[in-house]
Amino acid sequence: MLFCELAKAIGVPQDAEIDCFTDTGKRAGALYFFPDSVPLPANQDTVNGIYLYYRTSRFGDVMAMLREEKPLYLFLDTSKKSGYVGTGSEPVGEQEGV
Repeated sequence: MLFCELAKAIGVPQDAEIDCFTDTGKRAGALYFFPDSVPLPANQDTVNGIYLYYRTSRFGDVMAMLREEKPLYLFLDTSKKSGYVGTGSEPVGEQEGV
């Protein structure tokens, strides 16, 4: 299972950062949100986990998923540098936003 927390982004080019951890507290990666005026870096797999880069306009959508979906995981196709926050199976009848 993945746990995430919002970090303040001060003095850096991104508008926001969400740090993600496994249920044992190990860093799984981070989600970074950049304004349209800044080129997005390539997604990457590092010793500190998977780093995924998004436009700031996607922040609300990602936060809603983090809040409402469980379990979550980070995925990165290292050959294509495409990645996402994914969800696992939910119990039947689970309601969103309740």
